[in-house]
Amino acid sequence: MPNTPDTYGRSIQLGASRRRLEDARVLHSQKRWNGAIYMGGYAVECALKSLICYQEPTNNFKDTKVFKQGLKGSDLHSLIKLLDALPNIQRVIESPQINNPYRQAWITVTSLWKNDELRYSNRMGDETEANKFINAVEILHRYLLSKQGESQ
Repeated sequence: MPNTPDTYGRSIQLGASRRRLEDARVLHSQKRWNGAIYMGGYAVECALKSLICYQEPTNNFKDTKVFKQGLKGSDLHSLIKLLDALPNIQRVIESPQINNPYRQAWITVTSLWKNDELRYSNRMGDETEANKFINAVEILHRYLLSKQGESQ
């Protein structure tokens, strides 16, 4: 379709990260635990993609090094592979310093956000797990947007 927007644009990814976080919050408030986790993971994914664009700098994810080097298909949703494209951010997030809130948030998000399992799950999920996950997403999302001069 000729009028279809390019969803790889930085501003689209940035906006999508904010909307998916809003979606996650609403789903969480409605006790839709797996849905909240699913949308929260996408908020982080989109924030990472927009940050990659910001740091290169380019306005389209398809013009980034990581995309041109072959990140395609389901790997486009891999938070770990996306973070690999941001070595300075990765060092901060994965720093083993005591009381590093980003590290614990990252561990929580990457251990729970398995999008294929969540996408096709018929489970309601777990409230405690969802609470922990949404809190972790909030921490990461705020940090990733701040590195782009943005706020939530």
